[in-house]
This record gives sequence, C-alpha cells and structure tokens, in this order.
Amino acid sequence: MTTGYVVDLENGHDGYCVESLVSVTYCGETFDPAAVDREIYAIDRGEGHPHNYLCYECSKADSRKIRGAVRGETT
Repeated sequence: MTTGYVVDLENGHDGYCVESLVSVTYCGETFDPAAVDREIYAIDRGEGHPHNYLCYECSKADSRKIRGAVRGETT
C-alpha cells in the first residue's frame, strides 16, 4: 500500500521529507521536483526500509492541519 511522495533533499534533515504540495514538504522545504527523485511513500514496509527514516519535522507534522491551512481553513 502506498500514499503520497517522499523526497531525499540531502538538506541535513536526516531522512526523507514528505511532500505536502508539489515542490513543498511538510517541514516547509521547497525544491525543484525536476531536480530530485520523488518516490511513492511506502507504508506497511519492512523494518529496514529507508522510508522508515523521515525528517523529524515531517514525521511530527499534522497533515490535516497543513492541508487545511493550504485550503484557507482555520480552526
């Protein structure tokens, strides 16, 4: 099973960043999608799978709040 994309930006975040919008990650990093390899984010993966290592900020982000903010929703 898969959902969304992750990118390894090699930006010192020690893991993959989760793409929230095209070219923007959950942790707020922007990137050129043509310049990096976007990978489909694998869930239900084995213990040693590289997608187990997400950027700390991306792993702690509340994706619902991020999507709501993009849509202009406030709580």
